[in-house]
Amino acid sequence: MMEKLYIKVDESNVFIDHPHLEGNLRQLYPNHNFDSGSPDGWMEFERVDPPVLGPYEKFNESVGGNISLAFNHNGLEYAIVDGKYKDVWHVQDMTPDEKLEKQNQVKTDWAEFLNTELGESFSHFVFDEESCQF
Repeated sequence: MMEKLYIKVDESNVFIDHPHLEGNLRQLYPNHNFDSGSPDGWMEFERVDPPVLGPYEKFNESVGGNISLAFNHNGLEYAIVDGKYKDVWHVQDMTPDEKLEKQNQVKTDWAEFLNTELGESFSHFVFDEESCQF
């Protein structure tokens, strides 16, 4: 079982910084009974795995700039859901132009692969637009 996480909050329950392990908080608050809830100024935090993106989806780059340094993209925010903070992932569909650009890049990469010794045996593969792969 994963160790519980907590995140520091201000008087309005706005998060401060990133989540901390319960073990670290137990060192800071040795007399606190964690079975009765979070220490004052802290809220429980639940990690949520990032979604698996479809071929024409992307993380919403307009969300999460304040915490994205821990990831290689934006699209994640910390939000209160059902009384505790959680990772909330924001995904959006690609625009038609982005979709076409991705398809063209996959086709270009495939053509370059076909020009290799290994690629010769895959020349009969065809492009599947729905999955954006050969």
